[in-house]
Amino acid sequence: MSEVTNIAAAFARAIHAGDADAAHAMLSDDCGRTMSASELADEYNVLAEDMGGVTGIGDATVILEDWPGKADGDCAMVYVPLEGDVFSEAVTVTVAVSGDGFCISGVEWGRP
Repeated sequence: MSEVTNIAAAFARAIHAGDADAAHAMLSDDCGRTMSASELADEYNVLAEDMGGVTGIGDATVILEDWPGKADGDCAMVYVPLEGDVFSEAVTVTVAVSGDGFCISGVEWGRP
């Protein structure tokens, strides 16, 4: 599962670093069509502002490998903590198989 957590962590690090284009490039085709890079950045920035700023990215953890409504190709839901001085939040991403690698087929901001 290390490749699965690696893409989730890379997504969080990219969006935190202000590289929404790199984060958007990790999305599946379907997910990428539903949200633009600027929308990803906006959603992250709203969450970051609400939590008083993001000071770091925690360790990505697989939280589910099977769930109701799991789509074909999806392999795991991964929780990535967004650490802050005031309090912490998270981004949960659904990771799917894509060709020879993985992509992100879903993004949920905030703790589930």
